[in-house]
Amino acid sequence: MGSSYSLVLSRKNIDKRNSPGSAKINSNKNDDVLPKNLDKDRNLKILLLGGSECGKTTIFKQMRVLHLNGFTDADKDQYKEMIIINTIQSLGQLLDASKKFKISPETFMERHIELFYIFKNEYLNKHSTTVPPDISRTMKKIWNTSQIQTTYNKRWNFSLLDNAKYFLDSIDRIFDKDYIPTTDDILHCRHPTTEINELVFRYKKANFRMIDVGGQRSERRKWIHCFENVNIVLFVVALNEFNQKDPEDDKYNRLLQNRNIFKTIVQSNFFRKTTVVLFFNKYDIFQEQVKFTSLKDSWKEYQGGNTLDECTRFIKTSFQSCVPDSSRYYSHLTTATDTSNIDHVFASSVASTVNQNLKAIGIQE
Repeated sequence: MGSSYSLVLSRKNIDKRNSPGSAKINSNKNDDVLPKNLDKDRNLKILLLGGSECGKTTIFKQMRVLHLNGFTDADKDQYKEMIIINTIQSLGQLLDASKKFKISPETFMERHIELFYIFKNEYLNKHSTTVPPDISRTMKKIWNTSQIQTTYNKRWNFSLLDNAKYFLDSIDRIFDKDYIPTTDDILHCRHPTTEINELVFRYKKANFRMIDVGGQRSERRKWIHCFENVNIVLFVVALNEFNQKDPEDDKYNRLLQNRNIFKTIVQSNFFRKTTVVLFFNKYDIFQEQVKFTSLKDSWKEYQGGNTLDECTRFIKTSFQSCVPDSSRYYSHLTTATDTSNIDHVFASSVASTVNQNLKAIGIQE
């Protein structure tokens, strides 16, 4: 299958860090989160890559939870607005889809739905962290209607935020005037990465620098600024995208597009000697999805059954075929919002490479 994706990887294209047009990196280097006594020359660099909405920024946030001090009060204030926006957007997506599927609301709900749309349009234009109590009650009523629950059960057939149920089930808590986001709320929050972010933390006697870059097509031109001196490429794909169209070019399958991006990265001369770790993310969603949708309908080369094991194995093999040197390749099934899962797979993937890298930079494990 063809691809609209192109990423030119050339060392000539890398600007020096301080030259005009070079990528700006936002660092976490604040006194309250930065580990002490870090030696810049002994950092192991992890480059976190993947398409938009794959969950890589959630993994980036998990590193703050697992290896730093989590989220500050200022962080929570910033996420609060985005969590409210996610909740409003999710209900809007469900109502729009119910029209598409011709699932009519009960007559007494029509006025509530009208009020919600008025509020939604106003809120998304002005942004706030305050939602009137009557709107909170209205949204909860709409979410609990048979119209919206029936539509939600068809979620594999339209675009819906992965966190829809998580936040809509918590409307009372989220819209309370004293609401403070929990760690789980922040991990579930969807917000696009539009800049290069850096996290520095200590793990297994080494200092790690993790770089997270936006996955949207407009952001990928920034990737090349981060390609030097990478020890581990951590690439993330979302398994549940196997039946989705690329939002930036709907002629193409989203997961196939991300496989093409992955292939370009792992076959680049930049990463000939770099460890490559692939996270097949959103496995929890994928487990449910394969019960209701067929992989054959989206990937014509697939001729297997519709069992979870067969579908998973096929997709994993499809990506592994892109890797020129399997001795430096590791893959894991992940659920980025599950802290214990990410803790385990990160330890597994890093442990296999950290010792040789520590020796390379002069540290004995």
